[in-house]
Amino acid sequence: MSKADLNLLHVLDILIEVQSVTLAAERLGTSPPSVSRLLARARDMLDDQILVRAGRGLVATERAKELQSGIRHLLAEADTLLNAHAAFDPGELERRFTIRANDGFTGAFASGLYNILADQAPRATLRFAQEHEFDDEALREGRIDLDIGASRAMGPEVRLQTIFRDHHIALARDDHSIFSTDISPETFAAFPHISVSRRGRSTGPVDEALQKLDLTRHVPLIVPSFLIALSALAGTQLIALVPRHVLPVVRNLGMALRWFDIPLELESVVLAQAWHPRFDADPAHRFLRQCVRTVCQSFPNGFHFMK
Repeated sequence: MSKADLNLLHVLDILIEVQSVTLAAERLGTSPPSVSRLLARARDMLDDQILVRAGRGLVATERAKELQSGIRHLLAEADTLLNAHAAFDPGELERRFTIRANDGFTGAFASGLYNILADQAPRATLRFAQEHEFDDEALREGRIDLDIGASRAMGPEVRLQTIFRDHHIALARDDHSIFSTDISPETFAAFPHISVSRRGRSTGPVDEALQKLDLTRHVPLIVPSFLIALSALAGTQLIALVPRHVLPVVRNLGMALRWFDIPLELESVVLAQAWHPRFDADPAHRFLRQCVRTVCQSFPNGFHFMK
């Protein structure tokens, strides 16, 4: 495959992703007419329109969507092959990394990860993508580089690496009534709670632990993210349960919140990074994974929490 063909695949990959000739040109640092000419060439080569008009914008055809994962796989394989014997220099790396993680992890670690990349790979770009409820194909299709979250089964071919262990703590406004009493399972369950769930769930391991003590809690509010939960605590008697690594976000935002240990026996949470095996030998991807491990080494020893 010629270098021109590889360039065409790269342009095609970006066109399918952004679904805009103008945005693709901006990403590539070239002109829209140049991208339009390459799009016309790709249409002839694949006998497909690739992008079609939909209202005032463009959308990718179904065939283009089907091809994108294969295109990204070919590009990754070609990059690994062509650079297998070249010395890797992160200072020369020009690449956009996409990490999928929840807003709790992003809020706690995005700035630290950015600082590492800014120092060692200043030409690289870091993008955090939102979690999606039913989207386990993103790694396989190459739409994200890493998935970071609670360790779970993601298919036999997906690589998993533990980055740290954490446990949940409880948060409430700093003048909450619970702080005027001994925090027992009974007092913990007596106050209303917020559930953080993308799927709208109101129960979990906490409820199972309470049930063993013949206790139940009331969950009148369910929100999709930790940051929304933190904002909802002000001015209420609500209690939110969050991973301990979210506490620096509370501190950085100057929220008048206070934390306490959950008076129940709960299992710790294993945080892992997941990636597709086609990136195992990719030096740039290995660099990214090492950066994630490095920034996460600050937890828990590097985090100092005040009650």
